[in-house]
Amino acid sequence: MTATKDRLAQELRLQADKSDPQKAAIYRAIADRAATGEFDDYADVHVCGPTALHGLLMKHGLTAFARRVANGEFDATDEESEAWARSQTDPQMIALMAALGLGPDRSKDQ
Repeated sequence: MTATKDRLAQELRLQADKSDPQKAAIYRAIADRAATGEFDDYADVHVCGPTALHGLLMKHGLTAFARRVANGEFDATDEESEAWARSQTDPQMIALMAALGLGPDRSKDQ
């Protein structure tokens, strides 16, 4: 499985290759940031990484790619969501996830 951050960075770089030099530079700069995981659903850089990415793309007039982000193409995978849920150790977060039925899938635990 390719991590969402890697898939996103790759797609941004592919778009850069198809763009005029000015837009290509913007796409590559955003791709470099994306490769760090900055725009991931579960990163702690932004309240909502995909929303921050969408805003950044719109600010630079990259509306077609922003539409792909808005459509959820680069949302976290189920596996990434599960890994995040399992990584939580804060008792308040665990209680909140349990109350909302959002905790990790423990049916596969042994």
